[in-house]
Formats: sequence, structure tokens, C-alpha cells
Amino acid sequence: MKIAYPEALPVSRRRDEIRAAMERHQVVVVCGDTGSGKTTQLPKIALEMGRGAGGKRIGCTQPRRLAATSVAKRVAEEMAVPLGAEVGYQIRFEDRTDRERTVVKFMTDG
Repeated sequence: MKIAYPEALPVSRRRDEIRAAMERHQVVVVCGDTGSGKTTQLPKIALEMGRGAGGKRIGCTQPRRLAATSVAKRVAEEMAVPLGAEVGYQIRFEDRTDRERTVVKFMTDG
């Protein structure tokens, strides 16, 4: 599993500042334009910080099934892991996660 950040994304360029805020505070609100990398890069920052270790998962809710599946696919590709292994998703009637391996899970809020 490789964690890399596309430098073209604003969130990637500010990851040190975001990581520091996440270390200091229980809740952090990140605001940015659509396409800034909030959804794809924040889970990777949390993973790099050690979140999702020891049997825990990083959970990311998405408003629609298509969003959950497409974002999971993109993050899995960026991390060079198979979809459903370290990065997966769960939507109604479909669970593409591995009980032992999944550390980042995208899901609908329903």
C-alpha cells in the first residue's frame, strides 16, 4: 500500500496543516471547492497518521451510491491496492470490503 498525494489538488498541498489540525483537535472542518481533494485525500492523511490501525477503520459517508463506489475506486487506484481490500465500499445490497484488510471504507449514509 502506497500513500501518495497528487500535488495538483489544493488539499494535497496543505496536508501538513490539515494533519496538524487533526492531531490537535477531535473535530476538524475542511472547506474547499468541489474537486479540491477533500474526499479522496483526507482519508489518506488520516491513514498516514495511524488512524485505521489496530482493527479500526476510517469511514467516509457519501450521499449517493455512485459517489461511494467511484470515490472508493479512485482512492484504491491512488494507493495501488485492489478495490475491496485495504480500500472498499458498502452500499445498499453490496459490500466490497474485507473484514480483515479494509482500513478505509466509503459508504452511503442509509
